[in-house]
This record gives sequence, C-alpha cells and structure tokens, in this order.
Amino acid sequence: MFRSNRIAAALLLASGLPCGAQAQSRAELDEIRKQIQEVKDAYETRLQALEQRLKEAEATAVEAQRQAAQAAPAAAPPAGEAGASATQGRGQITDNRFNPALSVILQGTYGDLTESPHDYAVTGFADPEKIDPGSRGFALGESEISFSANIDQLFYGNLLIGFHEDEVEVEEAFFQTLALGRGFNVKAGRFFSGIGYQNVLHPHAWDFYDAALVQRSFLGKNYGDDGLQLTWVAPLPVFLELGGELGAGRTLPGAFEEHTELVEVDRNKNGVGAYTLFARVGGDLGISNSYRLGASYLDTSTGDESFALADFDTRTGLENAFSGDVQLYGVDLVWKWAPGGNPAQRNLKVVAEWMQLERDGDFTFDVPGAAITDDFKLRQSGWYVQSVFQFLPEWRVGLRYDGLDSGSFSGGANEANVPDVDYDPWRWSAMADWNPSEFSRIRLQYNHDKSREDVTDHQVFLQYIFSLGVHGAHRF
Repeated sequence: MFRSNRIAAALLLASGLPCGAQAQSRAELDEIRKQIQEVKDAYETRLQALEQRLKEAEATAVEAQRQAAQAAPAAAPPAGEAGASATQGRGQITDNRFNPALSVILQGTYGDLTESPHDYAVTGFADPEKIDPGSRGFALGESEISFSANIDQLFYGNLLIGFHEDEVEVEEAFFQTLALGRGFNVKAGRFFSGIGYQNVLHPHAWDFYDAALVQRSFLGKNYGDDGLQLTWVAPLPVFLELGGELGAGRTLPGAFEEHTELVEVDRNKNGVGAYTLFARVGGDLGISNSYRLGASYLDTSTGDESFALADFDTRTGLENAFSGDVQLYGVDLVWKWAPGGNPAQRNLKVVAEWMQLERDGDFTFDVPGAAITDDFKLRQSGWYVQSVFQFLPEWRVGLRYDGLDSGSFSGGANEANVPDVDYDPWRWSAMADWNPSEFSRIRLQYNHDKSREDVTDHQVFLQYIFSLGVHGAHRF
C-alpha cells in the first residue's frame, strides 16, 4: 500500500513539472519585455533631450555669428593657408561696431645714395624729379592714419590719410558692402585699384623699401581712383575672383607728374574716365604650397588735356605734349611655401609681375615753337621677380630683380625730332629685416640701380615701420 502511494505521488509530481516550468518561463519573458520597454522609454526621453539641446546650441551659434558679423565681419583670410583662401580678399574690414578702429603707421628712413636723388631719372620713361628714389640722410617716410568701422549691418567704411614729408593726402576713403550675398561685393569712393599684385598694397606692407621700377614708371606708387568696384567670388572648389572698376581717371597713367607734384586730369564731363578688369585664380597645392595667378587690364585717356610724356622733354630739350588713349595689360603670379602649412616659423614667398603700357594719340613737338602735331604710338613694358624667405620667426631676407623695356614708338612727322632710346633700365635689390613682433619692422636694403644710362647708383636704406593700434591682416 505504501509503495503504491509513493508511485502515485511521483507520477503526480512529474505531471505537474511542465506546468511550473512553463509558468516560470512566462514570468521571465514578461520581465525581459518590461525591461526592454523601460530602456526604450529612457532612450526616447534622453534622445529628445539631446535633440532639444542641439536645437538650442544651433540657435545660439547662429545668433553669435550674426552678432559677430555685425560687430566685426571677417576680412578675407590670408590665402594660401587653405584652398579657396589663396585670394586677394574683400578688403581690410575691421573691428568696432560703435566706434571707429584707429590705426597709425609710422615710417622713417636713412638713405645713402652715391648719385643725387634730384638728378634721378629712368631713361626712356621719366624725367628727373618725377620719380623719387628716396632722400639722402634722415627723412620721414610715409606715415598713415586709418579710421575704420562697420557703418551698420550692411556697410563698412574706411578712411586712410597719408603723410609724406609736408604733404597730406586722402589715399583711401570708401565704403563697401557686407551682406550682398552670392559672392558679390561692391566698393565705392576713393580706393587703390585691384589690378596687379603690388598696386593694392600700402607702402608699409611692401616686402621691399621701394616699389618695382615698372610699378613706379607706369602707375606711380599706387594707382588709385574715385569710383566704383564690383567683385565676384565664384562658388568653386578653387578660388576664382572676377572684378571690374569704373573711375574718374584722375591720376596716372592718364595724367602725369611734374616736379613730384601730381597733375590730375579735370575732365569736366559726365561719365567714366577709366575702367579696369581683373581676374584671379588660386588655391593650395598640397599642404605646404599655395598660389595665385592674376590678369589685369586698365583703359583710360588724357581727356582733353595734354602732358609731357616720358623723358622726351629731356631728350629733345624742348617742351612736348601727348594726348590720347592709354591701355595697360598685366599678369602676376604669387607662390607661397610654408612647411606643413604653418608660416609662423619658416616660409617663402615668390612674386613675379609683368606689365605693358600702350599710348595711342597725338604728339606735339616743341609746343611753344614749331608745334608739330602728328599721330603717335608708344609701347613699353616692364617686369620684376622677387623672393622673400623667413628663415626664423623674426628674420627675413629678400632678393629682387626688375627691369624695363624701352619698347618702340611711331610718331609720324615727329619721329625725326625725337632721338631714339636704345637702353633698357634695370636694377637688383637685396634686403634683410627684423620683425620683433607683428607691430614693428626694421629693414636694411641695398639697390644696385641702373635706371639711368651710363650711371650706376649704389643706394642703401635703413627703414623702420611701426604699427600703432588695430590693423587688419594684409592680403595674400
């Protein structure tokens, strides 16, 4: 009896095991499902919180960018350090939203020249005293005072006044747009033209004490005009900028200098007296190299006035005059190298530029006497190559070679009256400068100058350049 009861109990227990195990399995599954749902709920809550934080951060960033754009819109980045930045940028747009930023540039020199600067000339290109190579002894160089600020959220303004010896000149006074969009920018007022490479740079930003012979002979220290400039940067992987200017044509090369005083053209008419076109392309070549290639064109005229041309007065010993059209063509190339793309320790810059100037009009020989007038054409050119190497953070050295081609002219009945020139002026220069900081520079330069036929002028200049106050980064 006892044995049969044990067997029955065993059978009953065996039959109940699957039911208990099944019940336990369901409980575990329910628990797992519950935990999964809790994780999902927590994940959704956290994800929503993160998305909200992201929206708030994006809104804050947009507002900060808007305020920064109003307070101090960025000037064009120095190119060559990133692909599209290999450009001559939008201009020196600086600082203060409410008060103009003030910048002062102090320059001074000591010059030692074997030939008198009062007799200086560039044979075939300029009379004595029309181009100033620099003074003997101590001299105050060109100093500048600049005021710049955002006018509002749409416009930026800049006023730059230059001081040279006892002369005061408004070099630039312009406004330009900040939010035109689609790569367009407009500048209006008085400004240095965007043609070429060196022309747009102020003297304190030059890599040498003086400008190249071709720049000085064709455009003066800087070609600036009163007018309007429009530029467009294309939305491309490489930097491409197209630009044009309409101006009054008040200065060189449509006007001339006489005894170091600029004779400006008073056209006394409506319309445009000069226009320019320029294009630039640039970018990075790997990490350490960048380039910029440019082409320029300038078209102007003397208007209804006439001026002494080149050094024809010196050659003939009589007063002569030219009136007519003037065209200038130019190409320039800038290449920069910096190890790893960091120019702070070492960098090398090479610049080459070529210009050709053509004059087409009427030439009058012996104005107060015979006054023989006939058709006239003159074509001249010039170029330079310069290299500057920063071998230590505070030290740079540079070499430059520049020359001019006297070209050819046809003067009709006056060809026999004007002696031909068979000489091409040239010069080479070497410099070294010390830059304790971005605000100071001390430079020593030597020129072996063969601007005058049969004359060699050994020129040594010691120069200081000091910057006070806020000053924007220079262009590429």
